Amino acid sequence: MNRMILATFAALVAASGLSAEPPSDELVQKLTEMIRKHCPEAKIEVTKQEFVAKSGTMMFTLHGRSKAGEVSPVTYQQEGPNFKGFMLRVSVNEGKYQGAAVVPQTLQGPYFPTFIDAPPVEKENKHYWVGFSYGSRLDPDLKKAIFEAIPTTKFVPGPKPEPNGK
Repeated sequence: MNRMILATFAALVAASGLSAEPPSDELVQKLTEMIRKHCPEAKIEVTKQEFVAKSGTMMFTLHGRSKAGEVSPVTYQQEGPNFKGFMLRVSVNEGKYQGAAVVPQTLQGPYFPTFIDAPPVEKENKHYWVGFSYGSRLDPDLKKAIFEAIPTTKFVPGPKPEPNGK
């Protein structure tokens, strides 16, 4: 399952644009300040491709799964949050999101959930790619603050339906 999540994540990033870049300095500063306020020991890094923040992570040994649900006998290693940890990745990709996964959604792996989203960047032909994995006992204030700070898809309500009989 997690191998499928990892493969889906890689495919989504590739499908959403080959040239990922970190988010704006303003968003990096906002995320960094919020994370430092709630989790001063978090490791925060900005690379040429993304913003990454993490705390309380470990390596997991996982079995891959096919789309049909078949479990692979071959294992692989993946970093993820422990029961009190988190991993947040935010990047900016060219164009509109065209990945296979419906976003936003929370993918449930065998050890931790991962929230994914790909909202558009305002006034640009780009979109964010957000991946937020968290442990089951992550500090609720930190979890809430991250969800409030990350870019998310804004849903515009559709037109109101006409009353019946008119």
